[in-house]
Amino acid sequence: MAQRRELAFENLDAALDDVRELAAGEVQVIGGHTFAEIVRHLALTNNMVTGKIKPPTLPWYMRLAMPFLKSSILNGDVKPGFKLPAKMESYFWSTEPVEIEEAIEQLSASIENYKANGPLEIHPVFGRATRQQVDQLTLKHAAMHLSFVRRV
Repeated sequence: MAQRRELAFENLDAALDDVRELAAGEVQVIGGHTFAEIVRHLALTNNMVTGKIKPPTLPWYMRLAMPFLKSSILNGDVKPGFKLPAKMESYFWSTEPVEIEEAIEQLSASIENYKANGPLEIHPVFGRATRQQVDQLTLKHAAMHLSFVRRV
């Protein structure tokens, strides 16, 4: 089985460049999502943190736990394998088919929106956070998901 890539992005444009470079050839994906699904997921979460779209309400236990998880991520990495409740899973990981070109367009538009409008003062998942913290959370999230995709 192929290993995940080690990634860290300086900014969202670097993440988009990585996606475009991967899309220029054949890729191998480790895990249960396609490359296009991962890219669409990243676009969706960018749109969520800017308030462009409204996510489902987190269950009470997640609302209590996420601020603590925020600190862990900011001081380490996003760990794969976090299991979402079914309602949230279907929201963040739509089963609707998507082509990589469409997903890249969605990601590019979400990044432009993020740069123009910035994240919400209160993150929809992690609560109150500075712009620097949200940027870091967003970049670590992108790096974790894109680490599952590699050129063949």
